[in-house]
Amino acid sequence: MNWIRRYRSIPEKKKIIWYGKLAFWKNLFVFAFKVTVGIYYESWFLLAIPIYQLFIGYVKNNCSRGLNKNKENIKAINTYLRGGIVLALSSIFYIIYSIWQIFYPSSFNYNMVIALAIAAFAFYSIGMSLYGVIRTKGKTMLIKEYKLTNFATAFNNLVLAQIAIFSFTTSENMAIYNGLMGVAVGLIVTIIGIYLIVDGILKKKKYYQLLKNYPDFFKYIPE
Repeated sequence: MNWIRRYRSIPEKKKIIWYGKLAFWKNLFVFAFKVTVGIYYESWFLLAIPIYQLFIGYVKNNCSRGLNKNKENIKAINTYLRGGIVLALSSIFYIIYSIWQIFYPSSFNYNMVIALAIAAFAFYSIGMSLYGVIRTKGKTMLIKEYKLTNFATAFNNLVLAQIAIFSFTTSENMAIYNGLMGVAVGLIVTIIGIYLIVDGILKKKKYYQLLKNYPDFFKYIPE
């Protein structure tokens, strides 16, 4: 179990830097694969979801690059603010896609075992991401943004879980319920994105106010 102890001993900041880098490239690979398959099978689901995931990968990579610079200055605040903007825009895209699904539903068929596995993973990811958000107290703003992004996107798994469960529990067309769940998740992500934007604007305002009132305060902090 030495490798477990070694993993736990790694500072959270370093973990997030690596996770952020991997998230972007992983999502880029998934994006290319799913778009190719989506075009081949003419599936809007396989075309829309990877675009949303690519946005999320960018936000995480954005946090990773900011943390890697190890500076709490105006550039870090801009990185934080940019992540909030991208997260909010991605949620709007997800809402539009969910509304589209209500009127032009895709067909999904999962067996019970796979559906329950998807549901179990959804609740696990939400629980773990919520735990991560709770632990952000006292952390830097970019770590907080990363954890909030994880929490926001974990709800996407809940939509997938509902789709999977409905696919084997009923023969009725549940597209409207799946679409409404997607809209609800999109709104949750929008609220989190707006929170990050407002918080970033306030941090930026506070930064410039300090700079105005105390010109020498940031004298030795590199921009």
